[in-house]
Amino acid sequence: MAFELVYWFILVSFSSISAVKVDCDLNKFRTSNIVPDIIPTVPEGPLLVKYKTKEVTCGNMMMRADTKDHPTVLDFNADRKKLYTFIMFDPDTLTPQNPNQANYRHWMFENVPGNIIQNGDLVTVYDRPEPPAYSDPHRYIFLIYEQPRKLKDHFDDRKRTNFNLKKFVQDRGLKGPVAGNFFLLKD
Repeated sequence: MAFELVYWFILVSFSSISAVKVDCDLNKFRTSNIVPDIIPTVPEGPLLVKYKTKEVTCGNMMMRADTKDHPTVLDFNADRKKLYTFIMFDPDTLTPQNPNQANYRHWMFENVPGNIIQNGDLVTVYDRPEPPAYSDPHRYIFLIYEQPRKLKDHFDDRKRTNFNLKKFVQDRGLKGPVAGNFFLLKD
């Protein structure tokens, strides 16, 4: 499972600060109750997220088949001289009405130089979204945080549930979120 990294590719920009154009109304972070329920502020900018067949556009509905494999494009307005942490998680596990395993960590990188995600350290291998058939739509959130320095974390991939995002951000002194996006998925 950890060796899946060999076969994936993410397209990114290589400029000092990229000019990313994303169809994403960041106010939807508020209307979808991500702010203030999950994160305290709206991300500073959008994160371009494209799967093979569909682009994520701040709250659009995706199909399970669209998200079977990890996104093929991740891009954001980044300073290539800085390091970033990328997190994808589901705050609605098991269901939005009963999120007793909330903040299921689906994918994570840290020490990302600029916006070159694949050059970061893989912390959590991609686990495709699979909300239960009886559940209302789940929100799958992608966030980018700026790091104060190089980090080294170790997570047990078997313990992805109850990821405490607020504590994670505070303990590491992360700034942001500097970029974000999200989609909805219902079985």
